[in-house]
Amino acid sequence: MKKTGIIIGIILVIIIILGTILLVNSNIEKNNVNQPEEKGEKTTIEEEQKENIDIEDLPMNYTIEQAIKDKCFVITGTKAYNVEELERFIENTKQDAENRKEDSIKIVETTIEGNPIITQIDYKKDDESEGNYILKTDFRRDKYAAGEDKKININDDIPGEFYTIKIEEKDNQKDLYLDLSHGVLDFNSEEAEKEFKEKYKKIHICSFKVTVSIPETTDFPCFFGKVVESDKNHIIVEPNEGEIIRNSADKISIGLGEDNDGIYEEGTNVKITYTGDVRETYPVQIDVIKIELKSVDDFEIRFYDKHPQTDTKIHKIIDKSETDLYDYDIYNYDGQVNILINGEETSLREALLENKITMNEIISKANHDFPNAEYYKDGGSIEYHYDNYTIIKVHKLDGNRDVYIGTKDLKLTDLNL
Repeated sequence: MKKTGIIIGIILVIIIILGTILLVNSNIEKNNVNQPEEKGEKTTIEEEQKENIDIEDLPMNYTIEQAIKDKCFVITGTKAYNVEELERFIENTKQDAENRKEDSIKIVETTIEGNPIITQIDYKKDDESEGNYILKTDFRRDKYAAGEDKKININDDIPGEFYTIKIEEKDNQKDLYLDLSHGVLDFNSEEAEKEFKEKYKKIHICSFKVTVSIPETTDFPCFFGKVVESDKNHIIVEPNEGEIIRNSADKISIGLGEDNDGIYEEGTNVKITYTGDVRETYPVQIDVIKIELKSVDDFEIRFYDKHPQTDTKIHKIIDKSETDLYDYDIYNYDGQVNILINGEETSLREALLENKITMNEIISKANHDFPNAEYYKDGGSIEYHYDNYTIIKVHKLDGNRDVYIGTKDLKLTDLNL
């Protein structure tokens, strides 16, 4: 029995020692994994993948704006963006480059309806040869393409030994090709030459008439308007009076793509940022950079204390029964509420009913101005305290969603809801 106890004790000691060693090793590994890399290096795999994302992994709602930010070579009408990226790719991968090296570029064009066609060219080096060009063209976002054509076409048999990348220019048009290097090939027979030229032909990539090259930081033109027609894949916007684009047309057709997540109801106020090109169809078509749900860039609430003071402090600005724009009531508290839009001051009531501004935009700005505002535990009511007025957005469990604009010291408890 005594020997048995000693043996059991030794086994327990061994188990404890092994456990301690495993725990220490585990902590060392964790520390190594969590240790940040040296300054200047990427800290996550995600960043590396994002930088080198393949055309097949781009989202279906990939936009022109994002393509420009991602340094794609973008062609829209007579404008081109990130031309220096195309020049870099040609210089790095052309056959007579001083130091030919691997590189990749994405090219984004738009159809007449504004749908993006995306092309990716990769040049991969090979230690035993001049490597290969790989050409991928993605037609999946072209809503007018036939069903069988909505796919990615891939050509991975473009040997760098025979091909080079180049631009040919005639008049005002430029054409980008993967072209055979003429005069560098010797054939044993006419038959061998014919067979080669049937297999390897000049490959056209894109054409563009560029009169203006736009750097990435350039401001894009924009206009405000109202959605007058809307379905899943497109909207028609009527520009506001005074917008320059209204000189071209009173209706603008904007394609949204098949997999967009935007919901733009008729009557919605929008700000449209576009490339500047206008295709003279009817309705006019443009290449959109960004769609925002907003009526103006800048506005200012003007609150005036009520004088003389009376016992009636709460007055209704808009009753939800007056309009189908809101499913809640809007009140002022102990004062008068005006709004300044584009230098013109008017009553908030008039501005809301005439859809010059929306209450959603006012609340959205308040959320931006007070990112750390605290919610009440009544379902989510919140107060936004400015220097001379307060906005209260009620959000109670009983369904009350009314809005109150009042004095700077107004509290939810003052409303006796």
